[in-house]
Amino acid sequence: VVGALAGTAGWAVTLVAPHGLGIAVAFGLSIGLTGALHIDGFLDVCDAAFAGVPPQRRLEILKDPHHGTFAIAFFVVLCAVWLAALWSIDPPRLPLALAFASCAARWIAVAVARVFPYGAAGIPPPLGVHALMGVLTLALGWSYWGHAVVLIALGGVTFAGASWLKSRLGRLNGDCYGFLIACTEVAILAALPLTSP
Repeated sequence: VVGALAGTAGWAVTLVAPHGLGIAVAFGLSIGLTGALHIDGFLDVCDAAFAGVPPQRRLEILKDPHHGTFAIAFFVVLCAVWLAALWSIDPPRLPLALAFASCAARWIAVAVARVFPYGAAGIPPPLGVHALMGVLTLALGWSYWGHAVVLIALGGVTFAGASWLKSRLGRLNGDCYGFLIACTEVAILAALPLTSP
């Protein structure tokens, strides 16, 4: 829903205004409709995971609400890739592309949570939600083989990223999943133009 709304709004704006404004709307809504939840996790994890300090200190940084150099630097990179990816997608395809990327990134994160449980308690995500997101991802993306390749390849990369985060932080928490969702979603958007017919 988030991806479809952001993409539809961006496309609608391009019908009456310059392309760049439509991209800005799609970009802004992709973040705003979630309350910047995943971006907050991305920023926190960048500061903690890339810090050259002992694991226990990284966990303390992860809980710190302030953002440092790593967060700002990597967010600039993320935004640059995100905007470039959106710019490379034809406006009429924005609704489906953003819906696919948004759903796929969250579905992959749920799958990651099965292997790398949330925190120490290992809270499993609801099976019904997992199944629904999987069905939607397949429906949106499996219509063309190139999208399936993107999903499989980036799913593997996301699992590798989760493993790396666990090695750096000792465990995964909500911020880590937000980080993985943000990175995976942007990576899918960047890859889609390369695999589209």
